[in-house]
Amino acid sequence: MMRPCKLAAALAVPLFMSACAGQQTSSTSQVVEPKQVVDHFANMAHAMYEDSLLAATQLNKSIDVFLANPTQANLDAAKAAYAQARVPYQQSEVLRFDVENGHVTEGLDADGGLASIDAWEGQVNAWPLDEALIDYVSGYYEGEYNSPKNIINSTGVFTVGGQSVDISTITPELIAGMNEIGGAEANVTSGVHAIEFLLWGQDLNGTGPGAGARPVSDYFTKSSQGACTSGDKKSDYKICQRRAQYLKAAADLLVNDLQAMEAEWTPAAGTQKGTLRNDFLTRGDGLQRILDSMGDLAIGELASERMKVAILFGSTEDEHDCFSDLTHIAIYNNAMGVVDSYRGSYTRLDGSVVSGPSLADLVAHQNPVLKQQMDEHMNLIESRMRAIVDKAEAKSGGKKFDQLVGGSAEDKKLVLDAAAALVSLEEPLSEGVSKVLALSLQEFDAGTCPTENVGDCES
Repeated sequence: MMRPCKLAAALAVPLFMSACAGQQTSSTSQVVEPKQVVDHFANMAHAMYEDSLLAATQLNKSIDVFLANPTQANLDAAKAAYAQARVPYQQSEVLRFDVENGHVTEGLDADGGLASIDAWEGQVNAWPLDEALIDYVSGYYEGEYNSPKNIINSTGVFTVGGQSVDISTITPELIAGMNEIGGAEANVTSGVHAIEFLLWGQDLNGTGPGAGARPVSDYFTKSSQGACTSGDKKSDYKICQRRAQYLKAAADLLVNDLQAMEAEWTPAAGTQKGTLRNDFLTRGDGLQRILDSMGDLAIGELASERMKVAILFGSTEDEHDCFSDLTHIAIYNNAMGVVDSYRGSYTRLDGSVVSGPSLADLVAHQNPVLKQQMDEHMNLIESRMRAIVDKAEAKSGGKKFDQLVGGSAEDKKLVLDAAAALVSLEEPLSEGVSKVLALSLQEFDAGTCPTENVGDCES
């Protein structure tokens, strides 16, 4: 049964490259101060968001080209731009996980800026989504939203979750306002996964090979291009026009959102009260916030929510990039965001490296034995996550993440071993690094699936 899914020269860097494999520290032999590490981390944050904006802008341009001339080649180019856009953004997700109310305390966003990364992120990367709310789905689809009426095939006043909205014209403002409408988290109408669904369509292959295969004709907006379709059925050209309108609105909104976040982290923002960068630099707990964020992303979100839940429950519903079968890109770069945060080194889309004073440097000067242990942990995470990528991209016998979900015990072990490497960071971070640096870490979020025992996983 089908269920809902719970760049030119500047973009020439490979999709799976981040820090150099086996890299140990950020390279300095001089004694570094905590303030230098915090300042450099803010620079890395800006580089990640700037690259995310660059990649999203390229994606938007590729979508423009496709919509103006809907050919298979142009659709493939837009899909490639989507894949590239996942690289820097997924690394930046390490910035999401911090104190309860986000990076900025109450009131600091009075200037109209962004109050927290986590609250902002819901409009950009929310998942899973009930795709039936956006466009047509298979007859086998089962989701919380299960109606033949959707945003694309309807006009006028549209009611969902007890709320009525005029959807006559699809704009960035409309889909932003409808995100999680009616209080339902699966009613996702904006962000990268809405774009992903509109480019690929549903993946109807279950745990078999193959991603979504939305036909180009879904975007034939005039008779000279051919018959407008909604999958394997002919549709009115107004439907294809609204689908194109939706895809463009989602791409524009993504760029706008990333412009706002990138502005919060520019070097100039460091002296502007109310910005995320200024808050991070001035609160005095930067090292602890970096470590807390690393642990929460590695253990609670990535190892649990994005990897173990899907494998242990055999659920492609919980695959992060379920329409495109690009989950291996997303989770690898999530992990590299954790590794980069420790090493203080981020490889940009143009291949240049932002490197400087790091947590690794602080640990190296305080406790060489712990430094070696941490290097081994980071290298293990990178190698095991890379193994998932290698399996997905293998020319012979390759298996994407959803195939691993339905695969053999050996297939599942590939993912569970990588998740275990992420979870194994808890002790060295909380009992090692934090004590060496005289910090007091909060308990890391273990997510909904803290062990490899299915019985210990919440539904």
